[in-house]
Amino acid sequence: MDLTIKDISHLFQLSEKEVKNLIKKNELPFQTINGQCYFHKQQMIEWALARNLTLNLSKHENMSEYHIQSLNTVLDPDAFFYHCDFSENSYIEEMVQKLPLEKNIDRSMITELLKSREKLMSTAIGNGISLPHPRIPLMLGRDKPMVHFFFLETKLDLQALDQKPVHTIILLISQSIKQHLSLLSHLSFLLSKETFRKALSERLEYQSLIDLIQEIENPNHE
Repeated sequence: MDLTIKDISHLFQLSEKEVKNLIKKNELPFQTINGQCYFHKQQMIEWALARNLTLNLSKHENMSEYHIQSLNTVLDPDAFFYHCDFSENSYIEEMVQKLPLEKNIDRSMITELLKSREKLMSTAIGNGISLPHPRIPLMLGRDKPMVHFFFLETKLDLQALDQKPVHTIILLISQSIKQHLSLLSHLSFLLSKETFRKALSERLEYQSLIDLIQEIENPNHE
């Protein structure tokens, strides 16, 4: 038992009164220790997954949803990790540990949510690319979704549909389902272009990738 009523209130963006009402109705799994209600982290993750709830893992209040007009608007230099020496058994943990997050963020919850998605079906989409993402939206104290590119030193067999090993992992963490679908749409368009796929396989530097995305998304831009 590692979460209190206050923790649950913040995690699910509910008032403490609403949490207590769920407890009274036996709609929320809990245990009582010395007269106090406590909640198991894994059970709370499963409870949220069953209801497609957004989890607030930060200390920030709910933020307005960021509208994605271009992938470049959510990318900065710390979105790209080169020379990643990941293993097939622990690449998710290794990836999450590299994320630039506030100290209070529970990285283990992010890891569990990513693993839960991979258990359903591999997110390795083919052509050496994998697009892992949590099964539900997450608030991580940022005003934008998170998109991070991990370029692998050694290719990983992540059970891709085309059976090709993965050389690039693109991690997506969105604040809402609508935002996630928008991210997927932008990335799908970029990945449909051979020039972009080749740029990823050749590990182009940050600015070159940003320039290429700009060129693909706005071909008539001067």
